[in-house]
Amino acid sequence: MKRFCIVGTGGRGTSSFAAPILEEFSGRIALVGLCDLNPLRVEACKKIINAPDIPAYTDFKQMLDEQKPDGVIVTTKDSTHAEFVLECLKRNIAVYSEKPLCTTRQQCLDIRAAAAKSSAPSFVTHNLRYNPDIVPFKQMLLEGAIGDVKHILFTETLDRFHGADYFRRWHRFYDNTGSLLIHKASHHFDLINWFADSRPAIVTGQGTLAYYGKKGPFRGERCSTCPHADKCEMYADVFNDERTRMLYKDAESFDGYFRDGCVFDERIDIPDTYAATISYENGIVSSYSLIAYASYESMHIAAEGTKGRLEYLKRYGTSWAVGHKDTKASLANDGVDEDDSRAFIKLTEKGKKIEHIPITKVEGGHGGADPRLREALFWDAGTDPLGQRAPLEEGIQAVLLGVSVMDCIKAGGKAIDVQSGKFL
Repeated sequence: MKRFCIVGTGGRGTSSFAAPILEEFSGRIALVGLCDLNPLRVEACKKIINAPDIPAYTDFKQMLDEQKPDGVIVTTKDSTHAEFVLECLKRNIAVYSEKPLCTTRQQCLDIRAAAAKSSAPSFVTHNLRYNPDIVPFKQMLLEGAIGDVKHILFTETLDRFHGADYFRRWHRFYDNTGSLLIHKASHHFDLINWFADSRPAIVTGQGTLAYYGKKGPFRGERCSTCPHADKCEMYADVFNDERTRMLYKDAESFDGYFRDGCVFDERIDIPDTYAATISYENGIVSSYSLIAYASYESMHIAAEGTKGRLEYLKRYGTSWAVGHKDTKASLANDGVDEDDSRAFIKLTEKGKKIEHIPITKVEGGHGGADPRLREALFWDAGTDPLGQRAPLEEGIQAVLLGVSVMDCIKAGGKAIDVQSGKFL
């Protein structure tokens, strides 16, 4: 039986890893240690997963010394991932880092150097590679359904609940995340890299804080004590969820961290609007955009090739707009049932009709991706024909791309060489 530890017992560490390991890997993986800087949060995690006997730690190295795990899952604050990954690599312990792998160019270089000396099999949990919507997209590209890929479009809109939540949490400060280009977009950049089957070469980017932060009409310290709560469109009772209350509200007394910070906090220093143009070493060009204050949520991916176009459109989420009659009509026009706002569109040759590819619904987090990822990374060492397991180098490439776009934004849109970090 494998022995695993988890460092970082917030929402992701608890719900996406600790609880599923106990449920899905019974008799195969033993969870032998939980570590967090906040001891109250570790205890909350143990209560939630109903595992009172798992040893709890606030000292990571002590946990490794005492438990001698076969694998460690890193789900701490983004800016701290590197320190835990590096320690595991040094000890030749398999490490599975939540995305993003790290947040700075120097951390990327340090991890690359350490991985070259380590015998540990280590990966980044880029779960979108396992999403049942995305898998056939990659498979069709590999099969040459549209010929040689020339251009990839990727855009995501986050609505004013999901998108706003990044601006309530620690993610809203640059020093913690390097911006949403690292935290959120590392998912996206990893997929574009994966689809392109190449390393990003040159990028230009633009970004701004257009809606949150100083742009707000008023502000308070946090939602739960805000005097403007009754008139604020962005008010959210995040502690209505029992797990969130246990992991964060009940743990505030130790570190003072508020899970429901004001989205209009004037200290917010990351953009909420991003756009980039990426060129790849193999000649593919990509157009990318992300906004975090949309009227409804959507993801749009399209690959244009020498023989045709492969396109994926998903409209989803908590927004009022998804249920609006005009939105339903739009979905119907696209051939999508209102109860399943997902669609594949495949055009194999010029002049042939558009072919809609049905999508199979799968249970589990992130559209069914999470269970598949956990099984593939933590247990199944079999074949990987699509290259879904993301090794550290591919996690590094996603971070380098995000860092480079943010550097472009800071420099007023100046082009940059992704691999070297030098402006052109």
